[in-house]
Amino acid sequence: MTPGIILVELMVTLGVMVVALVVILDNRQRDRQLRETGTGSGSRGFLQRWYHRGSFRLQKTRVGRSLQRRLRGAALPWQPIDFVAMVVGVGVLLALITRPVAGNIGAVIVLVACWMVANRWLDNRRQKRLDAFVGQLPEVARVLSNAASAGLALRSAVGLAARELDDPAGTELRTVAGQLNLGRTIDQALTDLSERLPSRELAVLVQTLIIQSRAGGALVSALLNIANTLEQRKDLHREVRTAVAGAVFSSYIVLGIGIGSIFVMNLLSPGALDQMAQTTVGRIIMLIAGLFFAVGFILINRITRIEI
Repeated sequence: MTPGIILVELMVTLGVMVVALVVILDNRQRDRQLRETGTGSGSRGFLQRWYHRGSFRLQKTRVGRSLQRRLRGAALPWQPIDFVAMVVGVGVLLALITRPVAGNIGAVIVLVACWMVANRWLDNRRQKRLDAFVGQLPEVARVLSNAASAGLALRSAVGLAARELDDPAGTELRTVAGQLNLGRTIDQALTDLSERLPSRELAVLVQTLIIQSRAGGALVSALLNIANTLEQRKDLHREVRTAVAGAVFSSYIVLGIGIGSIFVMNLLSPGALDQMAQTTVGRIIMLIAGLFFAVGFILINRITRIEI
């Protein structure tokens, strides 16, 4: 059996392990929530205390808070420490598996790439949910406008929209309605929504609702105008995504060529990267090659990032 076939089989096995780990973490999160709901905080063992202590410390950092917002925006039930532990564990395992083929340098690159891919996957999942939510914003504005024209207060209008709309807008508005029922102000609940799903369209709607809740005014006409504007922006976003789809795919091809060349080099000449890293000239060549691939990937991403 060739090393390539062995590597493919190990990759498939690792993929199954990742799926199983995600299911286990999800079930563990639900079991912990049910246990704490039924018995209070209860007595915690050493591992539970360590887990909660580490989770608390991570969420106090700026990175932890940012990761928490991204997880919530992606509608994932994990804590930041769950995501970090899973990605690091899978990265280390994948690095150990690929080390005989890619060498020590390649294993380190695979470990770093695993973290980058996981973060990219999280951002893409969050962005897809954000795009779906933004696509529903015209309907959200119309439902709120109809509720306001019927004489409902903004709190009641949000609750009505949460019941009427499909996911993800319905889920997010139910979260806002729940926060309002717990005593949070309109400003706080809507600002939290804007932080979970940051976008210009949502920011405009949130600011309009906040201003109208403070100063009053023609809320119905304002929401109708926003609904029409958001409908036009949605069509424009669709056209832009179609236009830059090829360039975005090219950026991933550039990155894939760089990572794939590592495996090809080590398959043709086992230990080649490790031998290059032992000499000054080899390290310079590796550094320049890595910079070229990174700069190419970043430039293509910058070019295809069009602000509307």
